[in-house]
Amino acid sequence: MELRRFRLRLDPLSPFATEPGSGGLFGHLCWAKRAREGREALRAWLRRLPEEPLALSGLLPADHLPCPLLAPAPSVGEDAKPLKRRRFLSLSAWRRLRVAAEARTLERLLREAKEDPPFLSPKRVPHNRIDRGSGKTPEAGGGGLWFSEELWPKPRDREARRIEADLYVRSALPAKALEALIADVGEIGFGGDAGLGRGRFRLEGSEAAGWLEEAPRGAGEARMLSLSQGVVTANMRAPRWRRFVLFGKIGREMMAEGRRPWKLPLVLAEAGATFAADGPGPFGAWVTGLHQDDDPADPIGHNAWHLAIPYTEARA
Repeated sequence: MELRRFRLRLDPLSPFATEPGSGGLFGHLCWAKRAREGREALRAWLRRLPEEPLALSGLLPADHLPCPLLAPAPSVGEDAKPLKRRRFLSLSAWRRLRVAAEARTLERLLREAKEDPPFLSPKRVPHNRIDRGSGKTPEAGGGGLWFSEELWPKPRDREARRIEADLYVRSALPAKALEALIADVGEIGFGGDAGLGRGRFRLEGSEAAGWLEEAPRGAGEARMLSLSQGVVTANMRAPRWRRFVLFGKIGREMMAEGRRPWKLPLVLAEAGATFAADGPGPFGAWVTGLHQDDDPADPIGHNAWHLAIPYTEARA
């Protein structure tokens, strides 16, 4: 089995009501495959996953990676705290950091970049509740007004008509098959309110990305940077990670079969986690047992594998 590595360039066309994380994107790939090839083809693919794990990143700003969690060091300067909230690091900065990486070097590179690139900007969106009996908004309680947060594409400058995003994938699927599934997801829409036009994007193209996982030559401790939201497993030694609790939902197709929409909470490591690899991987896991209406013959799972790339870290 050969696992191929790809970088897909996407053009977001609408706001996202759900953050486009790795696990959610994989779920939408599954529904796209079922729509193209049928339910049995999807089941057969999912059964092969333990031997052919598909790992993918979340949606990232073009030519950027998640900011890695390195061994802490004393921070100096008024901007020390804002630097710790930065989410992304450019590929050019990553190439300068990935050999004997240390926190001071990362801080210097983040200061040079000044700020995270414009990408998906959070905005509060007002909604109004309608009384189904009267067909009007309620008079009491503020008229039924409530707010949700959406992620709106933000161009790099006023002249830019679109933004670009990267999605990294490691899979046994051929490039054309993967591109077709990703394009289907972008056409249908990702996440919440897809039926209202949210979560749309266009596939611009793809390229081989084997260069991303080339082990660096140089001094330091060998470690890995995760581009995904995944579970922490025993072969991920000395991990540094930020906790993220996922309250997932199943797809509309399963809800139509009478299953409740909500999955059980799942604790994940955010993208940017780092760890020492104990063996070749895969890292993370295909997690099952997440739903109260689960069918042992057709279990509901979550892709919590890490697409992890190597670097070396300066020894303390």
